[in-house]
Amino acid sequence: MIDSITGIIQRKEPTNLFIHMNGLVFNISICLKDYEQLPGLNQEITVLTYLNVREDLMELYGFLEYERRRLFVQLIGVSGIGPRTAINLLSNISVAHFKENIVAEDVKSLSLIPGIGPKTAQRIILDIREKITKDKATKEGLDVSKINFTYDDIYTALSSLGYRKNQIDKAIKQLTKENSFEGNIEDVIKRILNIIR
Repeated sequence: MIDSITGIIQRKEPTNLFIHMNGLVFNISICLKDYEQLPGLNQEITVLTYLNVREDLMELYGFLEYERRRLFVQLIGVSGIGPRTAINLLSNISVAHFKENIVAEDVKSLSLIPGIGPKTAQRIILDIREKITKDKATKEGLDVSKINFTYDDIYTALSSLGYRKNQIDKAIKQLTKENSFEGNIEDVIKRILNIIR
């Protein structure tokens, strides 16, 4: 999987970003919220990506924030929501507001977002509310004053090695209890791996 792309902005549109890297130009689908935060043309940028592969198509979706990409991945796991619909949904509302509506089971507010009807809103709440609540609980228990990285950095690194979220969360909680959740990311990941293994 292509986790991120760093290159020069060649062209940008409200729904697409064109990045030049090593002689190649990547056409990346983006949401309006990220488009509004893009730097100018010919500036270097790093974009987090999701590669959607079908029999007849390969599409890259890009994000400026880990949380937006994670919510995108959760959304496309909901029955009836594809990547195009998910990216459109994220264009119309902030990640924080979207999650608040899901946690509060606010079907009415979610239904006001273009592309979501009451039935789809109910499916989204049913499918990803628990995941969002668990993420929030894990992060709220962390003391981030002694580190220079985020929970998402750890999760991305360890999930790419095949470890499950519940394994990662359990190890992080143990490190927090032992006051060992500090230092650089390499040291913390080594401690987590020692616990998991």
